[in-house]
Amino acid sequence: MDFIPADKPLEKEILPLFTKTIPFQLPVEWKEFIVKVTPWVMVLLVPLHIFVIGLSAFASLFTAFFDHPLWSVGMLVSAAGLICSLLSIKGLFDRKREGWVWAYYAFLLFLLSDILYLRFIDAIITFLISGYFLFQIREYYK
Repeated sequence: MDFIPADKPLEKEILPLFTKTIPFQLPVEWKEFIVKVTPWVMVLLVPLHIFVIGLSAFASLFTAFFDHPLWSVGMLVSAAGLICSLLSIKGLFDRKREGWVWAYYAFLLFLLSDILYLRFIDAIITFLISGYFLFQIREYYK
């Protein structure tokens, strides 16, 4: 595979964690399968995420939503992550770097929203699992 520069925010710092320093790499067949399936998973998960954001917005009418400004910001960051997910779908189907970059931005925004919601365990799990798979298939998007 050709060299792809790590030129996005934090990409240069995160890339070695999931490619060079981790002792186990996915086999090529698994990577190719993930690259084929990922756009379809995104197509299925985006409507679910829209439903969850809508449900959260509706539930916030009955809670002290505005007493927790981090939750308000977290919901906005999560919505921005959803938009990045939507923008990534076409590029993921076409195997273009732009699609991977939008998925990477969604990964960062969802990670930030977990932190803003004070869900630190979720943030760690999101970082480890999503980051691992995202960076394992990075080389397929040019």
